[in-house]
Amino acid sequence: MYGPAHWEALRLTLGDVDLEGQVLTVRETKFKKSRYVPLSSSTVQHLAAFLRQRTEAGFSTAPTAPVFVNPFGRAYGPARICDILLDILRKLGIREPKGERGPRVHDFRHTFAINRLALWYRQGGNINAKLPLLATYLGHSSITGTEVYLHATAELLEKTSRRFHNRFALPPLKRKKEVPHVD
Repeated sequence: MYGPAHWEALRLTLGDVDLEGQVLTVRETKFKKSRYVPLSSSTVQHLAAFLRQRTEAGFSTAPTAPVFVNPFGRAYGPARICDILLDILRKLGIREPKGERGPRVHDFRHTFAINRLALWYRQGGNINAKLPLLATYLGHSSITGTEVYLHATAELLEKTSRRFHNRFALPPLKRKKEVPHVD
């Protein structure tokens, strides 16, 4: 439940954060690999605000200090982060009471992967060329590891179908009109 993917953010140190370069350095993850993770401008803004608050609260500013600290200034553990997230999801009504199934921390990776793929489709990108980028971003050594995160959505199926029909000059599929059910 608390695999290496959960630990990546928790293991970040202040020295791993380059706000000016808009990049994180994720060190020694699965298979002892490290990688750079680019950050969007909005993420940089939020992270900068968080780091200012963290400094104002009196936590260590040493490059080796963890980015995400508990009230005692130590790095959070995976189990505690999961508990905090589940508590937030329950308060928002997104997750059922304790013991019931619902969104998990790892589901954020799935959602990110699908949304990134859908955006590339919307932009007309070459998905086959982009998948290795997604795999690297997620820290996978191959596309096979990334496939676990990808599942069909209505939007992806529609865009894939449209590309297929355009590529092979096929007429678009027409939807059948629904016939009202009579009892």
